[in-house]
Amino acid sequence: MKKALALSMALAMSAAMLAGCGGSASDSTSASGAASSADSAASGTPTVSFMIPDFTGHVLSNEHSDEVIAKYEAYTGTHVEWRTEANDTYSEKFGLTLMDKDNMPMILTATKTLDQNANAADAAKRGAFWDLTEYLQDSEAYPNLSQISPDVLKGLTVDGQIIGIPRSRAIGRNGLGYRTDWAEAVGITEAPKTVEDVYDMLYKFTYDDPDGNGANDTYGLEMCKYTGPWDIIQTWFGCGNGWVEQDGKLVPVHQTAEYKEALDWMRKIYADGLVRPDWATVDTAKFQVDSQKGVTGVFVDTMDGTKRIWKYFEDNAVADVNDASKIATMTSVGPINGHTLATTGYNGFYLITKSGAKTEEDVKACLHFLDKMCDPEMMALADYGLKDNCYDINADGKIVPNGKYDTTNCPHAGLNQAVPYVPYLTEQNPDYQLEKADYQLAYEESIANNVQYAVFNPALGYLTQSDTYAECGSDLVQILDDARTQYICGQIDEAGLQAAFDQWNARGGTQVIEEVNALYAADKA
Repeated sequence: MKKALALSMALAMSAAMLAGCGGSASDSTSASGAASSADSAASGTPTVSFMIPDFTGHVLSNEHSDEVIAKYEAYTGTHVEWRTEANDTYSEKFGLTLMDKDNMPMILTATKTLDQNANAADAAKRGAFWDLTEYLQDSEAYPNLSQISPDVLKGLTVDGQIIGIPRSRAIGRNGLGYRTDWAEAVGITEAPKTVEDVYDMLYKFTYDDPDGNGANDTYGLEMCKYTGPWDIIQTWFGCGNGWVEQDGKLVPVHQTAEYKEALDWMRKIYADGLVRPDWATVDTAKFQVDSQKGVTGVFVDTMDGTKRIWKYFEDNAVADVNDASKIATMTSVGPINGHTLATTGYNGFYLITKSGAKTEEDVKACLHFLDKMCDPEMMALADYGLKDNCYDINADGKIVPNGKYDTTNCPHAGLNQAVPYVPYLTEQNPDYQLEKADYQLAYEESIANNVQYAVFNPALGYLTQSDTYAECGSDLVQILDDARTQYICGQIDEAGLQAAFDQWNARGGTQVIEEVNALYAADKA
Protein backbone atom coordinates (compact mmCIF):
# COMPACT_ATOMS: atom_id res chain seq x y z
CA MET A 1 0.00 0.00 0.00
CA LYS A 2 2.95 2.34 0.71
CA LYS A 3 4.25 1.65 -2.79
CA ALA A 4 0.80 2.38 -4.23
CA LEU A 5 0.64 5.75 -2.47
CA ALA A 6 4.13 6.66 -3.61
CA LEU A 7 3.22 5.60 -7.14
CA SER A 8 0.09 7.75 -7.21
CA MET A 9 2.14 10.81 -6.22
CA ALA A 10 4.71 10.05 -8.88
CA LEU A 11 1.97 9.58 -11.46
CA ALA A 12 0.48 12.96 -10.71
CA MET A 13 3.89 14.61 -11.22
CA SER A 14 4.54 12.68 -14.42
CA ALA A 15 1.12 13.48 -15.80
CA ALA A 16 1.55 17.16 -15.06
CA MET A 17 4.81 17.20 -16.99
CA LEU A 18 3.19 15.38 -19.90
CA ALA A 19 0.29 17.80 -19.95
CA GLY A 20 2.70 20.74 -19.90
CA CYS A 21 4.53 19.36 -22.94
CA GLY A 22 1.33 18.71 -24.84
CA GLY A 23 1.94 14.97 -24.87
CA SER A 24 -0.63 12.20 -24.71
CA ALA A 25 -0.77 10.04 -21.58
CA SER A 26 -2.36 7.06 -23.29
CA ASP A 27 -1.20 4.47 -25.79
CA SER A 28 -4.35 2.39 -25.58
CA THR A 29 -5.79 0.08 -28.17
CA SER A 30 -9.31 -0.07 -29.56
CA ALA A 31 -11.49 -3.03 -30.50
CA SER A 32 -13.65 -0.85 -32.73
CA GLY A 33 -12.37 1.49 -35.43
CA ALA A 34 -12.99 5.14 -36.19
CA ALA A 35 -14.98 4.26 -39.29
CA SER A 36 -17.56 2.33 -37.33
CA SER A 37 -17.77 5.25 -34.90
CA ALA A 38 -18.54 7.59 -37.78
CA ASP A 39 -21.13 5.15 -39.11
CA SER A 40 -22.78 5.00 -35.69
CA ALA A 41 -22.94 8.76 -35.45
CA ALA A 42 -24.47 8.96 -38.91
CA SER A 43 -27.13 6.41 -38.02
CA GLY A 44 -28.01 8.10 -34.74
CA THR A 45 -26.67 5.25 -32.62
CA PRO A 46 -25.02 6.62 -29.44
CA THR A 47 -21.28 6.04 -29.13
CA VAL A 48 -19.67 5.43 -25.76
CA SER A 49 -15.91 5.37 -25.16
CA PHE A 50 -14.87 2.98 -22.40
CA MET A 51 -11.47 2.33 -20.78
CA ILE A 52 -11.05 -1.09 -19.16
CA PRO A 53 -8.19 -3.27 -17.91
CA ASP A 54 -7.09 -6.10 -20.17
CA PHE A 55 -6.30 -9.34 -18.34
CA THR A 56 -5.95 -11.51 -21.45
CA GLY A 57 -4.30 -9.45 -24.17
CA HIS A 58 -7.21 -10.36 -26.45
CA VAL A 59 -10.15 -8.17 -25.49
CA LEU A 60 -12.93 -8.84 -27.99
CA SER A 61 -10.44 -9.66 -30.73
CA ASN A 62 -10.59 -13.45 -30.96
CA GLU A 63 -12.35 -15.79 -33.37
CA HIS A 64 -16.11 -15.05 -33.29
CA SER A 65 -15.55 -11.87 -31.25
CA ASP A 66 -17.17 -9.92 -34.05
CA GLU A 67 -20.35 -11.93 -33.43
CA VAL A 68 -20.21 -11.07 -29.73
CA ILE A 69 -19.74 -7.37 -30.52
CA ALA A 70 -22.66 -7.44 -32.95
CA LYS A 71 -24.91 -9.05 -30.34
CA TYR A 72 -24.22 -6.63 -27.51
CA GLU A 73 -24.31 -3.55 -29.77
CA ALA A 74 -27.65 -4.66 -31.22
CA TYR A 75 -29.05 -5.44 -27.77
CA THR A 76 -27.89 -2.22 -26.08
CA GLY A 77 -28.36 0.04 -29.11
CA THR A 78 -24.91 1.46 -28.39
CA HIS A 79 -21.61 1.52 -30.25
CA VAL A 80 -18.57 1.22 -27.96
CA GLU A 81 -15.06 2.48 -28.61
CA TRP A 82 -12.82 0.35 -26.40
CA ARG A 83 -9.63 1.60 -24.82
CA THR A 84 -7.86 -1.35 -23.28
CA GLU A 85 -4.83 -1.12 -21.02
CA ALA A 86 -2.78 -4.06 -19.78
CA ASN A 87 -3.71 -4.89 -16.19
CA ASP A 88 -0.06 -4.96 -15.10
CA THR A 89 0.32 -1.26 -15.84
CA TYR A 90 -3.31 -0.20 -15.41
CA SER A 91 -2.77 1.85 -12.25
CA GLU A 92 -0.15 3.92 -14.04
CA LYS A 93 -2.43 4.46 -17.04
CA PHE A 94 -5.34 5.32 -14.76
CA GLY A 95 -3.39 8.09 -13.07
CA LEU A 96 -2.14 9.49 -16.36
CA THR A 97 -5.59 9.36 -17.93
CA LEU A 98 -7.08 11.42 -15.11
CA MET A 99 -4.62 14.18 -16.02
CA ASP A 100 -5.19 14.03 -19.79
CA LYS A 101 -8.51 15.81 -20.25
CA ASP A 102 -8.23 15.96 -24.03
CA ASN A 103 -8.21 12.17 -24.31
CA MET A 104 -10.58 11.24 -21.50
CA PRO A 105 -12.93 8.29 -22.12
CA MET A 106 -16.58 8.74 -21.29
CA ILE A 107 -16.49 5.75 -18.93
CA LEU A 108 -13.31 5.20 -16.93
CA THR A 109 -12.88 1.96 -15.00
CA ALA A 110 -11.18 2.05 -11.60
CA THR A 111 -9.95 -1.27 -10.30
CA LYS A 112 -9.88 -1.89 -6.57
CA THR A 113 -6.51 -0.46 -5.55
CA LEU A 114 -5.64 2.15 -2.98
CA ASP A 115 -3.97 4.56 -5.38
CA GLN A 116 -6.88 4.51 -7.82
CA ASN A 117 -9.40 5.07 -5.01
CA ALA A 118 -7.36 7.99 -3.71
CA ASN A 119 -6.85 9.49 -7.18
CA ALA A 120 -10.53 9.12 -8.01
CA ALA A 121 -11.61 10.78 -4.76
CA ASP A 122 -9.19 13.66 -5.33
CA ALA A 123 -10.36 14.13 -8.92
CA ALA A 124 -13.99 13.98 -7.80
CA LYS A 125 -13.39 16.86 -5.38
CA ARG A 126 -12.18 18.88 -8.36
CA GLY A 127 -15.39 18.10 -10.28
CA ALA A 128 -13.99 15.54 -12.73
CA PHE A 129 -16.99 13.19 -12.67
CA TRP A 130 -20.72 13.41 -13.04
CA ASP A 131 -22.87 13.19 -9.93
CA LEU A 132 -24.98 10.07 -10.52
CA THR A 133 -27.24 10.39 -7.47
CA GLU A 134 -30.46 11.39 -9.23
CA TYR A 135 -29.89 9.11 -12.20
CA LEU A 136 -29.57 6.03 -10.00
CA GLN A 137 -32.95 6.79 -8.45
CA ASP A 138 -34.65 6.47 -11.84
CA SER A 139 -35.88 2.87 -11.82
CA GLU A 140 -37.79 3.32 -15.06
CA ALA A 141 -34.77 4.42 -17.10
CA TYR A 142 -32.27 2.21 -15.27
CA PRO A 143 -34.12 -0.80 -13.80
CA ASN A 144 -30.90 -2.63 -12.96
CA LEU A 145 -28.59 0.14 -11.76
CA SER A 146 -31.33 1.59 -9.56
CA GLN A 147 -31.14 -1.60 -7.48
CA ILE A 148 -27.59 -0.93 -6.23
CA SER A 149 -27.52 -1.10 -2.42
CA PRO A 150 -27.39 2.33 -0.74
CA ASP A 151 -24.82 0.87 1.66
CA VAL A 152 -22.57 0.00 -1.26
CA LEU A 153 -22.99 3.44 -2.81
CA LYS A 154 -21.80 5.09 0.41
CA GLY A 155 -18.33 3.81 -0.44
CA LEU A 156 -18.54 5.63 -3.80
CA THR A 157 -19.78 8.94 -2.47
CA VAL A 158 -17.54 12.03 -2.36
CA ASP A 159 -18.75 15.35 -0.95
CA GLY A 160 -22.30 14.01 -0.98
CA GLN A 161 -22.18 12.99 -4.65
CA ILE A 162 -22.27 9.43 -5.97
CA ILE A 163 -19.37 9.32 -8.40
CA GLY A 164 -19.21 5.65 -9.39
CA ILE A 165 -21.13 2.62 -10.57
CA PRO A 166 -19.82 -0.42 -8.66
CA ARG A 167 -18.67 -3.63 -10.33
CA SER A 168 -20.80 -5.55 -7.89
CA ARG A 169 -19.61 -8.48 -5.84
CA ALA A 170 -21.41 -10.53 -3.21
CA ILE A 171 -22.07 -8.51 -0.06
CA GLY A 172 -22.59 -11.62 2.07
CA ARG A 173 -19.45 -13.40 0.96
CA ASN A 174 -17.89 -13.90 4.40
CA GLY A 175 -18.77 -16.36 7.12
CA LEU A 176 -18.16 -19.69 8.83
CA GLY A 177 -18.18 -23.17 7.33
CA TYR A 178 -17.48 -26.51 8.96
CA ARG A 179 -16.97 -30.14 8.14
CA THR A 180 -20.37 -31.82 8.32
CA ASP A 181 -19.21 -35.36 9.08
CA TRP A 182 -16.94 -34.21 11.91
CA ALA A 183 -19.89 -32.47 13.57
CA GLU A 184 -21.94 -35.66 13.35
CA ALA A 185 -19.03 -37.69 14.73
CA VAL A 186 -18.76 -35.56 17.89
CA GLY A 187 -22.51 -35.35 18.46
CA ILE A 188 -23.22 -31.84 17.12
CA THR A 189 -26.58 -31.96 15.40
CA GLU A 190 -27.25 -28.27 14.71
CA ALA A 191 -25.21 -25.56 13.05
CA PRO A 192 -23.63 -23.10 15.50
CA LYS A 193 -25.55 -19.89 16.12
CA THR A 194 -23.62 -18.25 18.97
CA VAL A 195 -19.97 -17.79 19.91
CA GLU A 196 -20.54 -20.35 22.67
CA ASP A 197 -21.68 -22.81 20.02
CA VAL A 198 -18.57 -22.08 17.96
CA TYR A 199 -16.28 -22.56 20.95
CA ASP A 200 -17.96 -25.90 21.71
CA MET A 201 -17.45 -27.03 18.12
CA LEU A 202 -13.81 -25.94 18.06
CA TYR A 203 -13.16 -27.74 21.33
CA LYS A 204 -14.75 -30.99 20.20
CA PHE A 205 -13.05 -30.84 16.82
CA THR A 206 -9.75 -30.53 18.69
CA TYR A 207 -10.13 -32.99 21.54
CA ASP A 208 -12.96 -35.44 20.73
CA ASP A 209 -11.20 -37.27 17.87
CA PRO A 210 -13.58 -36.14 15.09
CA ASP A 211 -11.78 -38.17 12.42
CA GLY A 212 -11.95 -41.34 14.52
CA ASN A 213 -8.31 -42.31 14.08
CA GLY A 214 -7.55 -42.46 17.80
CA ALA A 215 -4.81 -39.81 17.56
CA ASN A 216 -4.66 -36.30 18.96
CA ASP A 217 -3.94 -34.73 15.57
CA THR A 218 -6.74 -32.24 14.82
CA TYR A 219 -7.51 -28.59 15.50
CA GLY A 220 -10.80 -26.76 15.47
CA LEU A 221 -10.09 -23.60 13.47
CA GLU A 222 -7.79 -23.21 10.48
CA MET A 223 -5.75 -20.01 10.50
CA CYS A 224 -2.67 -18.60 8.75
CA LYS A 225 -0.81 -15.29 8.70
CA TYR A 226 -3.66 -13.79 6.66
CA THR A 227 -5.79 -12.32 9.44
CA GLY A 228 -9.03 -11.68 7.55
CA PRO A 229 -10.85 -14.38 9.57
CA TRP A 230 -10.26 -12.39 12.76
CA ASP A 231 -12.03 -9.43 11.13
CA ILE A 232 -15.04 -11.66 10.53
CA ILE A 233 -15.00 -13.08 14.05
CA GLN A 234 -14.94 -9.57 15.52
CA THR A 235 -18.32 -8.81 13.98
CA TRP A 236 -19.85 -11.70 15.93
CA PHE A 237 -19.34 -9.62 19.08
CA GLY A 238 -21.12 -6.56 17.68
CA CYS A 239 -18.11 -4.28 17.32
CA GLY A 240 -18.72 -3.44 13.66
CA ASN A 241 -16.67 -3.61 10.49
CA GLY A 242 -13.53 -1.49 10.78
CA TRP A 243 -15.56 1.42 12.09
CA VAL A 244 -18.88 1.68 13.90
CA GLU A 245 -21.36 4.47 14.63
CA GLN A 246 -21.67 5.30 18.34
CA ASP A 247 -23.50 8.30 19.80
CA GLY A 248 -23.69 10.00 16.43
CA LYS A 249 -19.98 9.64 15.63
CA LEU A 250 -17.88 7.14 13.68
CA VAL A 251 -15.44 5.25 15.90
CA PRO A 252 -12.70 2.79 14.88
CA VAL A 253 -13.70 -0.58 16.28
CA HIS A 254 -10.55 -1.05 18.36
CA GLN A 255 -11.85 1.73 20.60
CA THR A 256 -14.97 -0.25 21.54
CA ALA A 257 -15.60 -2.62 24.45
CA GLU A 258 -16.89 -5.24 22.01
CA TYR A 259 -13.54 -5.34 20.22
CA LYS A 260 -11.73 -6.16 23.46
CA GLU A 261 -14.30 -8.88 24.19
CA ALA A 262 -13.65 -10.37 20.76
CA LEU A 263 -9.88 -10.29 21.27
CA ASP A 264 -10.19 -12.00 24.63
CA TRP A 265 -12.23 -14.78 23.01
CA MET A 266 -9.64 -15.22 20.26
CA ARG A 267 -6.88 -15.26 22.88
CA LYS A 268 -8.75 -17.99 24.77
CA ILE A 269 -9.17 -20.31 21.79
CA TYR A 270 -5.45 -19.94 21.12
CA ALA A 271 -4.53 -20.61 24.74
CA ASP A 272 -6.84 -23.62 24.81
CA GLY A 273 -5.12 -25.13 21.77
CA LEU A 274 -8.11 -24.90 19.44
CA VAL A 275 -5.98 -23.41 16.63
CA ARG A 276 -2.52 -24.58 15.61
CA PRO A 277 0.12 -22.79 17.70
CA ASP A 278 2.15 -21.56 14.70
CA TRP A 279 -0.78 -20.11 12.77
CA ALA A 280 0.81 -16.64 12.56
CA THR A 281 3.73 -18.04 10.54
CA VAL A 282 1.76 -20.27 8.16
CA ASP A 283 2.03 -18.94 4.60
CA THR A 284 -1.19 -17.55 3.15
CA ALA A 285 -0.75 -19.77 0.08
CA LYS A 286 -1.35 -22.77 2.36
CA PHE A 287 -4.64 -21.47 3.70
CA GLN A 288 -7.30 -24.21 3.24
CA VAL A 289 -4.68 -26.99 3.12
CA ASP A 290 -5.29 -28.11 6.72
CA SER A 291 -9.04 -28.25 6.05
CA GLN A 292 -8.49 -30.18 2.83
CA LYS A 293 -6.15 -32.67 4.51
CA GLY A 294 -8.36 -33.31 7.53
CA VAL A 295 -6.28 -31.41 10.10
CA THR A 296 -8.94 -28.77 10.87
CA GLY A 297 -12.70 -28.73 10.67
CA VAL A 298 -13.83 -25.09 10.85
CA PHE A 299 -13.01 -22.53 8.17
CA VAL A 300 -13.77 -18.82 8.65
CA ASP A 301 -13.23 -16.65 5.59
CA THR A 302 -15.13 -16.24 2.35
CA MET A 303 -17.84 -18.74 1.54
CA ASP A 304 -15.84 -19.35 -1.62
CA GLY A 305 -13.22 -21.01 0.57
CA THR A 306 -15.74 -23.36 2.12
CA LYS A 307 -16.96 -24.20 -1.39
CA ARG A 308 -13.44 -24.96 -2.58
CA ILE A 309 -12.74 -27.25 0.38
CA TRP A 310 -15.89 -29.22 -0.40
CA LYS A 311 -14.87 -29.36 -4.06
CA TYR A 312 -11.49 -30.75 -2.96
CA PHE A 313 -13.31 -33.50 -1.10
CA GLU A 314 -15.28 -34.30 -4.26
CA ASP A 315 -12.27 -34.20 -6.58
CA ASN A 316 -10.14 -36.36 -4.28
CA ALA A 317 -12.85 -38.72 -3.02
CA VAL A 318 -12.30 -37.80 0.64
CA ALA A 319 -14.50 -40.21 2.58
CA ASP A 320 -17.06 -39.24 5.20
CA VAL A 321 -15.60 -40.35 8.55
CA ASN A 322 -18.95 -41.86 9.54
CA ASP A 323 -19.69 -43.68 6.28
CA ALA A 324 -16.82 -44.50 3.92
CA SER A 325 -19.27 -44.98 1.04
CA LYS A 326 -20.02 -41.24 1.08
CA ILE A 327 -17.93 -38.19 0.23
CA ALA A 328 -17.24 -35.67 3.00
CA THR A 329 -19.08 -32.33 2.75
CA MET A 330 -18.96 -28.85 4.27
CA THR A 331 -21.83 -26.93 5.86
CA SER A 332 -21.92 -23.19 5.20
CA VAL A 333 -23.26 -21.28 8.19
CA GLY A 334 -22.36 -17.67 7.49
CA PRO A 335 -23.30 -15.43 10.44
CA ILE A 336 -22.79 -16.05 14.15
CA ASN A 337 -24.80 -14.08 16.72
CA GLY A 338 -26.62 -12.59 13.72
CA HIS A 339 -23.52 -10.87 12.31
CA THR A 340 -20.92 -11.37 9.62
CA LEU A 341 -18.51 -9.08 7.81
CA ALA A 342 -19.87 -7.35 4.72
CA THR A 343 -17.64 -6.86 1.74
CA THR A 344 -17.53 -3.42 0.15
CA GLY A 345 -20.04 -4.86 -2.31
CA TYR A 346 -17.84 -4.11 -5.32
CA ASN A 347 -14.54 -4.89 -6.96
CA GLY A 348 -13.73 -1.73 -8.86
CA PHE A 349 -16.13 0.85 -10.24
CA TYR A 350 -17.03 2.93 -13.27
CA LEU A 351 -16.63 6.71 -13.39
CA ILE A 352 -18.46 8.84 -15.95
CA THR A 353 -16.07 11.67 -16.76
CA LYS A 354 -17.09 15.23 -17.54
CA SER A 355 -14.25 15.63 -20.02
CA GLY A 356 -15.40 12.57 -21.96
CA ALA A 357 -19.17 12.64 -21.47
CA LYS A 358 -19.71 16.34 -22.14
CA THR A 359 -23.51 16.46 -22.12
CA GLU A 360 -26.35 14.99 -20.14
CA GLU A 361 -27.26 12.94 -23.19
CA ASP A 362 -23.77 11.44 -23.08
CA VAL A 363 -24.27 10.53 -19.43
CA LYS A 364 -27.59 8.88 -20.20
CA ALA A 365 -26.00 6.92 -23.05
CA CYS A 366 -23.31 5.63 -20.69
CA LEU A 367 -25.81 4.66 -18.01
CA HIS A 368 -28.12 3.06 -20.58
CA PHE A 369 -25.28 0.88 -21.85
CA LEU A 370 -24.17 -0.16 -18.34
CA ASP A 371 -27.74 -0.89 -17.33
CA LYS A 372 -28.49 -3.02 -20.39
CA MET A 373 -25.27 -4.99 -19.86
CA CYS A 374 -26.80 -6.11 -16.55
CA ASP A 375 -29.75 -7.81 -18.26
CA PRO A 376 -29.54 -11.62 -18.02
CA GLU A 377 -28.95 -11.97 -21.78
CA MET A 378 -25.88 -9.73 -21.66
CA MET A 379 -24.48 -11.15 -18.42
CA ALA A 380 -24.77 -14.62 -19.93
CA LEU A 381 -22.99 -13.42 -23.07
CA ALA A 382 -20.23 -11.78 -21.02
CA ASP A 383 -19.74 -14.77 -18.72
CA TYR A 384 -20.44 -17.78 -20.93
CA GLY A 385 -20.02 -16.53 -24.48
CA LEU A 386 -21.88 -17.75 -27.55
CA LYS A 387 -24.24 -20.71 -27.47
CA ASP A 388 -22.81 -23.69 -29.41
CA ASN A 389 -19.43 -21.96 -29.78
CA CYS A 390 -18.71 -21.71 -26.06
CA TYR A 391 -21.41 -23.69 -24.30
CA ASP A 392 -24.21 -26.17 -24.83
CA ILE A 393 -27.60 -26.60 -23.19
CA ASN A 394 -28.16 -29.95 -21.49
CA ALA A 395 -31.38 -31.93 -21.15
CA ASP A 396 -32.31 -29.96 -18.03
CA GLY A 397 -31.95 -26.65 -19.85
CA LYS A 398 -28.73 -25.76 -17.99
CA ILE A 399 -25.63 -24.13 -19.47
CA VAL A 400 -22.64 -26.46 -19.78
CA PRO A 401 -19.33 -24.93 -21.00
CA ASN A 402 -17.99 -27.11 -23.83
CA GLY A 403 -14.30 -26.39 -23.27
CA LYS A 404 -13.51 -25.24 -26.81
CA TYR A 405 -11.92 -22.02 -25.57
CA ASP A 406 -9.96 -20.91 -22.54
CA THR A 407 -10.27 -17.49 -20.91
CA THR A 408 -7.72 -15.83 -23.18
CA ASN A 409 -8.96 -16.95 -26.60
CA CYS A 410 -12.72 -17.14 -26.05
CA PRO A 411 -14.87 -14.85 -28.23
CA HIS A 412 -16.16 -12.88 -25.24
CA ALA A 413 -12.74 -12.39 -23.57
CA GLY A 414 -12.75 -9.09 -21.67
CA LEU A 415 -16.45 -8.32 -22.07
CA ASN A 416 -17.11 -9.07 -18.40
CA GLN A 417 -15.07 -5.95 -17.59
CA ALA A 418 -18.01 -3.93 -18.96
CA VAL A 419 -20.66 -5.49 -16.70
CA PRO A 420 -21.66 -3.93 -13.35
CA TYR A 421 -23.41 -7.18 -12.31
CA VAL A 422 -26.47 -5.56 -10.77
CA PRO A 423 -28.43 -7.46 -9.56
CA TYR A 424 -25.54 -9.68 -8.52
CA LEU A 425 -25.25 -13.14 -10.12
CA THR A 426 -26.49 -14.11 -13.56
CA GLU A 427 -27.72 -17.34 -11.98
CA GLN A 428 -30.65 -15.49 -10.42
CA ASN A 429 -32.37 -15.70 -13.82
CA PRO A 430 -33.75 -19.19 -14.50
CA ASP A 431 -33.13 -18.86 -18.24
CA TYR A 432 -29.36 -18.64 -17.75
CA GLN A 433 -28.32 -21.17 -15.16
CA LEU A 434 -25.17 -23.19 -15.15
CA GLU A 435 -25.21 -26.87 -14.39
CA LYS A 436 -23.94 -26.87 -10.81
CA ALA A 437 -22.61 -29.30 -8.25
CA ASP A 438 -24.00 -29.40 -4.71
CA TYR A 439 -21.10 -27.36 -3.35
CA GLN A 440 -21.84 -24.58 -5.83
CA LEU A 441 -25.53 -24.52 -4.93
CA ALA A 442 -24.71 -24.44 -1.21
CA TYR A 443 -22.32 -21.55 -1.80
CA GLU A 444 -24.90 -19.46 -3.65
CA GLU A 445 -27.52 -20.14 -1.01
CA SER A 446 -25.16 -19.11 1.79
CA ILE A 447 -24.06 -15.79 0.25
CA ALA A 448 -27.66 -14.89 -0.54
CA ASN A 449 -28.67 -15.66 3.05
CA ASN A 450 -25.73 -13.71 4.49
CA VAL A 451 -26.78 -10.36 3.04
CA GLN A 452 -29.30 -9.66 5.79
CA TYR A 453 -26.62 -10.19 8.46
CA ALA A 454 -23.69 -8.45 6.75
CA VAL A 455 -22.18 -5.51 8.65
CA PHE A 456 -20.89 -2.65 6.49
CA ASN A 457 -18.05 -0.26 7.24
CA PRO A 458 -19.82 3.12 7.66
CA ALA A 459 -16.53 5.04 7.25
CA LEU A 460 -15.48 3.50 3.95
CA GLY A 461 -16.41 6.46 1.76
CA TYR A 462 -14.84 8.95 4.15
CA LEU A 463 -11.52 7.16 4.52
CA THR A 464 -10.82 7.59 0.80
CA GLN A 465 -11.30 11.35 1.29
CA SER A 466 -9.07 11.63 4.36
CA ASP A 467 -5.70 13.20 3.54
CA THR A 468 -4.11 11.72 6.65
CA TYR A 469 -5.38 8.25 5.85
CA ALA A 470 -4.00 8.54 2.33
CA GLU A 471 -0.63 9.36 3.86
CA CYS A 472 -0.42 6.79 6.65
CA GLY A 473 -3.40 4.44 6.32
CA SER A 474 -1.24 1.40 5.61
CA ASP A 475 0.81 2.06 8.75
CA LEU A 476 -2.34 2.41 10.85
CA VAL A 477 -3.71 -0.89 9.59
CA GLN A 478 -0.40 -2.64 10.24
CA ILE A 479 -0.14 -1.35 13.81
CA LEU A 480 -3.53 -2.79 14.71
CA ASP A 481 -3.00 -6.07 12.86
CA ASP A 482 0.35 -6.67 14.57
CA ALA A 483 -1.00 -5.84 18.01
CA ARG A 484 -4.01 -8.09 17.58
CA THR A 485 -1.86 -11.04 16.54
CA GLN A 486 0.56 -10.48 19.41
CA TYR A 487 -2.28 -10.23 21.94
CA ILE A 488 -4.02 -13.37 20.65
CA CYS A 489 -0.77 -15.33 20.88
CA GLY A 490 0.01 -14.04 24.39
CA GLN A 491 3.09 -12.08 23.33
CA ILE A 492 1.72 -8.83 24.80
CA ASP A 493 -0.73 -8.13 27.62
CA GLU A 494 -3.38 -5.44 27.98
CA ALA A 495 -0.72 -2.82 28.64
CA GLY A 496 1.05 -3.78 25.42
CA LEU A 497 -2.25 -3.62 23.55
CA GLN A 498 -2.91 -0.13 24.89
CA ALA A 499 0.60 0.93 23.92
CA ALA A 500 -0.18 -0.10 20.32
CA PHE A 501 -3.40 1.90 20.43
CA ASP A 502 -1.44 4.93 21.65
CA GLN A 503 1.01 4.43 18.79
CA TRP A 504 -1.94 4.32 16.38
CA ASN A 505 -3.19 7.64 17.73
CA ALA A 506 0.23 9.27 17.46
CA ARG A 507 0.88 7.98 13.93
CA GLY A 508 -2.16 9.84 12.65
CA GLY A 509 -5.14 7.88 13.91
CA THR A 510 -6.51 10.76 15.98
CA GLN A 511 -6.37 13.04 12.97
CA VAL A 512 -8.07 10.42 10.78
CA ILE A 513 -10.93 10.19 13.29
CA GLU A 514 -11.34 13.97 13.16
CA GLU A 515 -11.27 14.09 9.36
CA VAL A 516 -13.67 11.17 8.96
CA ASN A 517 -16.17 12.66 11.40
CA ALA A 518 -15.97 16.10 9.83
CA LEU A 519 -16.98 14.53 6.52
CA TYR A 520 -19.64 12.44 8.25
CA ALA A 521 -21.13 15.47 9.99
CA ALA A 522 -21.18 17.44 6.74
CA ASP A 523 -23.14 14.64 5.06
CA LYS A 524 -25.71 14.59 7.85
CA ALA A 525 -26.10 18.38 7.93
